[in-house]
Amino acid sequence: MSSSLLPAEAHPLRARMSAAALALAAFALYSVYSWLQWRHYVVPSWDLGIFSQLAKAYAAGETPIVPIKGEGFNLLGDHFHPVTVLLTPFYWLWPTPATLLYVQNGLVALSVYLLVRFAQRILAPWAALALGLAYALSFGIQQAVAVQFHEVAFALPLLVMSLGYLAMTRLADAPAPLLRRAIYWAAPLVFVKEDVGITVFVIGLVALARTGWLSTASSIAFPSASAPVRPRRERYRTLLRSWANTPVVAEASLLMLWGIVWPLLAIGLILPHFNTGGVFDYSDKLDIAEAIGDPLGAFAQLLYPWQKTATLGLLLLTGVLAWTTSPLALIAAPTLIWRFLSPQEGYWEPTWHYNLVLMPIVFTALLDVLARAVARTRLPAYQLGAAPAGRTVRTIFATLRHRAPVALPALALIVSLGFLPNQPLAQLADPDFVTTELSTTDRMKAEAVAAIPEGTTVAADLSVLTYLVPNHTAYWIGHSGAPGPDYVLVDKLGSAWGGTPPTSAVAYATGRYGTATYVHYRTIGSIDIAVRTR
Repeated sequence: MSSSLLPAEAHPLRARMSAAALALAAFALYSVYSWLQWRHYVVPSWDLGIFSQLAKAYAAGETPIVPIKGEGFNLLGDHFHPVTVLLTPFYWLWPTPATLLYVQNGLVALSVYLLVRFAQRILAPWAALALGLAYALSFGIQQAVAVQFHEVAFALPLLVMSLGYLAMTRLADAPAPLLRRAIYWAAPLVFVKEDVGITVFVIGLVALARTGWLSTASSIAFPSASAPVRPRRERYRTLLRSWANTPVVAEASLLMLWGIVWPLLAIGLILPHFNTGGVFDYSDKLDIAEAIGDPLGAFAQLLYPWQKTATLGLLLLTGVLAWTTSPLALIAAPTLIWRFLSPQEGYWEPTWHYNLVLMPIVFTALLDVLARAVARTRLPAYQLGAAPAGRTVRTIFATLRHRAPVALPALALIVSLGFLPNQPLAQLADPDFVTTELSTTDRMKAEAVAAIPEGTTVAADLSVLTYLVPNHTAYWIGHSGAPGPDYVLVDKLGSAWGGTPPTSAVAYATGRYGTATYVHYRTIGSIDIAVRTR
């Protein structure tokens, strides 16, 4: 973050240290939560196991074949997330799925630090920290940490850097260098996931609007009635010269193109090429043609069922409504649209990891609104909050402008704190969750994992699946057909069975893997284990 491009700070070292302290506190808090989850065998989905197998393969210098998804399944054909190769050194140093939890927490902490550093150039010191803390405790981040690692965590620092520079253009006499930085930081986002490219397109559009060129282009392309009439070809040439000569316009336009091309390449070519079925597996999650053909129906779908409205309400409150008045709020639109137009109900909820990428957008949009207010007050950050003298209508509005950079971060923090009792971090007040002692169920699962010889193939349900990844070739127990794994674990109390578990692991394995023969191996509490004999 180049200091020469940003407003001066009164105490830069103190500012950096306070931002770092908050980021480290966020990392510590979420890492304690993750450690307790891992210790007590809390695994909400198979995703952590999937990404752990990917990281394990990368660390071994191999193609990311993920048996949990199916025999020979190449994860490069599932979602487009080449950024996950960055997990390689971490998993190589510490080969356990828990590593991915701490990597995600580190990305959250890094984004907290970056957001606070941008805010410190705009707001009073405590207001910047309040905004950073509100972001760190926001529902989208808590829910994402609770459901464990997903590739979208890599988007957090990139989004904060890109959108933070966009917000800073409000205070810059020469915004072009800041706009360029915003564009450069946005470009790698296309490698996080295939749908993020559309977000990159909108970032490019917002950057283009900030150049001021669009109004010039409109005047050239559509001159007023009183302007001299020029041939259309001459107007187009003038428009092209203006596009080429106006600073950052070309870069912003190329970013928009970049954001469109990569999703098309990913969905149309790359993912089908690596996919075992030769298709994009998630093409049924959104019917774009239907939405275009029935725009009114599509708009209604954005608000109903009520889960969508609840999610929107949470987003509005998280940024204390004001964030929606920033053009940066448009950057949230692609994510919300594809989620709410999808028939997949899990996308609509304010849970899981689907709101994670929205949190940097909400808070940098709020920062953009605050930067606009600061620019109008013409006061440095350390003087914010001092109200003008007098009680005229004019001074009352001036007072509101002065108070906004102090009041809105405080309100955002109050909202985040108010949501805490219903968010995952509330589990830290549960004695059963925070205890370091293993429960009977925890010990049972640990014993079951230890009972499987290293280097063997094993199929298991979610209760211990992820814990088998480091030293075994682990399969999801729901897959059928060859090859029959060496061991099959059935936790009769596991969530996979919906309350009606198989009578035994042998019976289940025999029915699932018909070409293999299984006998009883061990029973450990509610976990029944079968071993293959041929």
